[in-house]
Amino acid sequence: MKDVKIVFIDLDGTLKDDNGKVDLDTIKSMNKLKDKGIQIILTTGRSLKYTINFANMYNGGNYLITSNGAEIYNFNSKKVLYNDVISKEDLEYLDSLISKYNLFFIANTINFRYTNKKEKELITKEAKDLKSIKEDISQVVIQSYDLDSMKLFRKDLEENNNLKISNKTKKIIEGKHLFYDITNKTSSKGNAIKWLCNHLNISLDRTMAIGDSSNDLEMFNVCKYKIAMSNADDDLKKIASLVTLSNNEDGVKAVLDRLYTEINS
Repeated sequence: MKDVKIVFIDLDGTLKDDNGKVDLDTIKSMNKLKDKGIQIILTTGRSLKYTINFANMYNGGNYLITSNGAEIYNFNSKKVLYNDVISKEDLEYLDSLISKYNLFFIANTINFRYTNKKEKELITKEAKDLKSIKEDISQVVIQSYDLDSMKLFRKDLEENNNLKISNKTKKIIEGKHLFYDITNKTSSKGNAIKWLCNHLNISLDRTMAIGDSSNDLEMFNVCKYKIAMSNADDDLKKIASLVTLSNNEDGVKAVLDRLYTEINS
C-alpha cells in the first residue's frame, strides 16, 4: 500500500461510529498521512452543507465528494468544482411521485438542504415541493415510515431513464424513516473519484477507498485498494483487498496507521 497517494473515506458506518462521532486518535492518524503528502478525501452521500460543517469540526481534507458523487468541492478555495444537477423535468417527475405516495423529501443544493418535513435541522429550509426550490438540486433524499409506499415509489422510479437510487436504508427498523438517495444515473462516488484524480493528476493505481455500504461499491470498483469495514455489506467484503475493524472499533484508524507504517518502511 506504500504507493497510495489519495484515500477516499466514507462517513456513516465507516469514519463515524454508531453515535455519529469520530475518535480523535483517528483524526490524528489522518493528519499524520496529510503531513506525508497523502490526500484524505471525505466521500459521502451526505449533503455538501453537512459535510463542510463536519469537516470543519474534524479537520477534513482539501476536497470533499458529497451527495453520492454528485458534487466535488475544493475545501481551501471554497469552490464547487463539479455538480451533476438533476434536470427540471426529472424534478417534476419526482414531485409527482412524492405527492402520489405522500412522501417526505430532503433536497441537496450547494448552499442548503430543503425539506417538506415540519421537523428540520438548522441547516435545512422548508419547501412545499421540489419545483419551488430556486437552486440547482444534485440529490433528493426520499423518506417515509411506510414500506409499501417506498416499494411503489421504487417501481415507478424504474420507469425514469435518467435517475437512480444511489443509496438506501441499510437496516429496516420499525418506527424509523426509510430512505432512498436519488441522483442522476451519471452520479456515483466512483465517477467523482475518477474526475478528481484526473483533476489532480493522480493515477487510479495510487488510490484507496474505505467504506461499508452499497453506495461505496462503485468507488471500490475504481480504486486499487478497497478496504471494507467489518460491519460492511457482504458485496463490499467480497471484493475488498482488506477487511478492517468495525466503525465502532476505529477500523479506519487501523488502516491509516498501517498505511503510514508501510509508507515509512
